[in-house]
Amino acid sequence: MAPGRKDNVRAVIFDIGGVVVRSPFLAISAYERESGLPANYINVALSKLGDDGAFQQYERGEISHSDFIDRWTAELNDTAANNQAYRAYLERRSLDVHMVLPSRTRINGAVLFRRMMDVARQPNEAVVELIRWLRQRGYRVAALTNNFSGDATDDMRGELFDELFDHFVESTKVGLRKPDPRFYLHACNLLEVRPTEAVFLDDIGKNLRAADRLGMAAVQVEIGREAEAVEAVKRIIRARGAPARL
Repeated sequence: MAPGRKDNVRAVIFDIGGVVVRSPFLAISAYERESGLPANYINVALSKLGDDGAFQQYERGEISHSDFIDRWTAELNDTAANNQAYRAYLERRSLDVHMVLPSRTRINGAVLFRRMMDVARQPNEAVVELIRWLRQRGYRVAALTNNFSGDATDDMRGELFDELFDHFVESTKVGLRKPDPRFYLHACNLLEVRPTEAVFLDDIGKNLRAADRLGMAAVQVEIGREAEAVEAVKRIIRARGAPARL
């Protein structure tokens, strides 16, 4: 954060999956358990190619849904590469590097993705109420989401999201995704605020660290601990000035 800088809060920016709606990681964890895979194995496989993975390209709107499913399924079942990435993950976290890993996987990318989107149709009510509380007090509110064309949150757009947000900023439409700092700055420009005047909520550490580096107040939303994140936002607002009336 900018040294010593604590501007009044004028806007709050929310991730969607895992924050405003339930986390797709719940579906991933359930699939891992059903398939006998180690915890977080699929998440490691999902991220091993960085920005060049099918999931990441789909979030930027660069490939079609059918191409995504085909490529993602192939990546999820590249057992040799996934095991190598997972062993590196175990080493970084000082976990059991001698764990027996699968010799072959048969992860159904289409089924897994559908389950992830089904979870994403379920709102986190405590966070939804926080957004309403903010809007009643004059704060500007935006969504900043790594999403997909035609994903599950489209079903909620008219009935819920249009009511909640001043701006709904989507990776598929902007062509950027978190944690690219340009994506955060795009949202700030739409809200007409400096990053130091914004609070940002997300469930993923690297996305929060990127926001923090820009000077935003970053709040992590953990599964089952949404109420704690809500209180953290309110504490930041109370510490940094009176409610906004913009």
